[in-house]
Amino acid sequence: MRKRGMLLLCVATIAALLGTGVAVTAVRAAGYPAFWRDRANELIPADALRLIALGDSSMVGVGTLDPMNGIAGRVARDLEQQTGRPVHITNLAVSGSTTAQMLREQLPQAPLATADIVIVSTPSDMESRVPLDEYRRDVDQLTALLPADRTVISDLPLEPGRDSYQAILTQSTDNASIARADFATVFNGHGRRLDIFSLLPPHLNDRGYNFWSTAFQDPTRRIVRRGPTSG
Repeated sequence: MRKRGMLLLCVATIAALLGTGVAVTAVRAAGYPAFWRDRANELIPADALRLIALGDSSMVGVGTLDPMNGIAGRVARDLEQQTGRPVHITNLAVSGSTTAQMLREQLPQAPLATADIVIVSTPSDMESRVPLDEYRRDVDQLTALLPADRTVISDLPLEPGRDSYQAILTQSTDNASIARADFATVFNGHGRRLDIFSLLPPHLNDRGYNFWSTAFQDPTRRIVRRGPTSG
């Protein structure tokens, strides 16, 4: 009986710790929208690269210890290291946003004309099972509105039901000549591990977002080296 009692106590303690961790992670993430608003409102240095981020919680950085450890912050830091220039971030991503919601709520706020780089990530359509015909319509509209020579859109995470949605995203971005961040290569390679998830799955932790951000490195670096080729 004593051993059973100790086992139950250990299980209860672990459950309590996990519950506390989940709550702390969720509370931390609740402050990220305000963080990104403040970053967007910062003065823009004259020589700064202007980065616009669009998407859902994956672009907000939910699951990280610090919002700058998500995709947008890591892409910005990489470009600063590559170019020696500061990067101003306008992160308009909203947790749960589908492509249709991005079109309605984020794109009208995005200063695309002055952007040097636009990065996009939103698995929410796939995760909420938006009908494929609606997804195709929305993605085609999004890719038509984004500056093709300055945009990188992430491929979808390796989750159930991915193939049909990824095929639509691939076709639409290819038709628009928009670069993609190759999620599958990273997470079927060195990112294929179990310690990449936060306490709010399927959201990643700092390590996971570090891997995801590497998928953006080659295309964003090429854009900066090349400079804009269209208006």
